Amino acid sequence: TLKGDKIFLKPWEVHITTPGVSPEESIVNVSAGLSNSTGKKVEAAVVFKVIDPHGDEISKAETNVTINGGGSNIACANLPVAPAHLWSIENPNLYRLQTSVYINGKEQDKEESIFGIRKIEMDAKQGFSLNGVPMKLKGGCVHHDNGILGSASFDRAEERKVELLKSAGFNAIRCAHNPPSPAMLDACDRLGMMVINENFDCWRMGKNPNDYHLFFEDWWEKDTKAMIYRDFNHPSIIMWSIGNE
Repeated sequence: TLKGDKIFLKPWEVHITTPGVSPEESIVNVSAGLSNSTGKKVEAAVVFKVIDPHGDEISKAETNVTINGGGSNIACANLPVAPAHLWSIENPNLYRLQTSVYINGKEQDKEESIFGIRKIEMDAKQGFSLNGVPMKLKGGCVHHDNGILGSASFDRAEERKVELLKSAGFNAIRCAHNPPSPAMLDACDRLGMMVINENFDCWRMGKNPNDYHLFFEDWWEKDTKAMIYRDFNHPSIIMWSIGNE
């Protein structure tokens, strides 16, 4: 359940990137989509705080933004993190971003986002690199179900699945063939499993009479946007896949 006041953070629109990555000092860029459901223009103060893996506040920024009545706007800030504990498959360090919105000193809404600081690169010679270290992706396609538990997502079942895959030597999984549950991605973040996040099993040509091909034309863009917005901050995601086969 999401609960805010009349000035609120738009769902899935606190986005975090790390344009500068170094163990000595990294830069965390944050943006927050804000909405004003009143009929009056307001001046909002947006406060961003970065909490390190040990639970300590290590960086803070405040910015003011004007939001027209019935409108929306975006608040942005850069926060330095020094030193930075990078996210990797061996050491999946996680930070928290606390975002709060104030009008005249009164808190209107707040949200906490989990993220990691890491750098991914690809080139023709070395292939894929994580934090400057070339590596091969060792894994396979993982479907959404949990064995005899069926297609329902249970936090511990998703975590156990990732634990078993890591113990078998996996360092990456491809979600087959639809966006995984948030619990699955949370487990990959915590345990250090890289993810290729995939949205569709089929496009216009169906495999079964009542599958997604019936809705593709009307929904592919909305569903792809929703997947990326929802999962944007997960450090485990290294690629986005537009579909199966």
